[in-house]
Amino acid sequence: MFYERWMSYLKDEAKITKIAVPGAHNAGTKGMLFPARCQNGTIYEQFQYGVREFGIRISTDRKGVPYICHGLLKGMRAEEAFAYMGQTLRGSGEFCIFDIRTYTEQKFGPLSLSYGSNDAEISRLIEKYLDPARYALTDFDDINDITLGDLRRSGKKYIILHPQKAYDYSCDCELLEPWDAQIFGSRPEKFAKACVDYLRTLESSGFFWLQTQQTPNPGTEIGMTWSNKLEKMDRPFFPQIMAEIAADPALTEKVNIVAGDFMTADHMKVNEILYFNLLKGIVRDELREEYAAAIGKPLCS
Repeated sequence: MFYERWMSYLKDEAKITKIAVPGAHNAGTKGMLFPARCQNGTIYEQFQYGVREFGIRISTDRKGVPYICHGLLKGMRAEEAFAYMGQTLRGSGEFCIFDIRTYTEQKFGPLSLSYGSNDAEISRLIEKYLDPARYALTDFDDINDITLGDLRRSGKKYIILHPQKAYDYSCDCELLEPWDAQIFGSRPEKFAKACVDYLRTLESSGFFWLQTQQTPNPGTEIGMTWSNKLEKMDRPFFPQIMAEIAADPALTEKVNIVAGDFMTADHMKVNEILYFNLLKGIVRDELREEYAAAIGKPLCS
């Protein structure tokens, strides 16, 4: 199936910080209560739909057992999520980006919320499920120099990103995650334009993560609401956002990881994101027509 092997269509010289990669925001939230659920598919199911970057946020219970969380709400145990991550690697020649971190401390006026971490246990799960000595990318000088050809020759299948390298086999190369409460809390029709304008102001020296889902926050135009409601509001504007970026060669060049909610609803978001690889000229020449047909897009000159 195309979506399980779309990277095989790309040229060896394609650099991993320049490839257009579908990403999953809060990738491990399937099964959580609907206020916190951002995905309806497991990590493996997201992989089958074409997702290659997975944002995974973790906290611990009172006994120090790590689990997937979205704010104060918790979901599956981290061990279950890592089992799904391992499933994505078995028999696959694709490359995945795992952005794994303790959930960020939150402030609501004078109130602060912090989340527990158990870095040693996460390292154990990496060792148990992800065969890191064989498959983890860790040995490089500059992430911007790494190409798909390098990964194919080395057999590396994933990178774990953590800004403090808290886990064994994790890397601290930049993952730019721009966010502004007012932009991402604006009305959907306003957000569709504002997020593209925001992109024009940003530069990255590593991976570039573009958020396409809105963020409910007090004091913003959308206020506090649920992810599934926001998805229904935002979804019609997703092709518009992608088309406006595609119309600007400078913005097209910036596109790397494009993250969204509910990535397994259908293939619409993934197809829009993968189209940028055609625009960037990094699809293998002999496979361009097949690639374009698979994502339902026209060939570009």
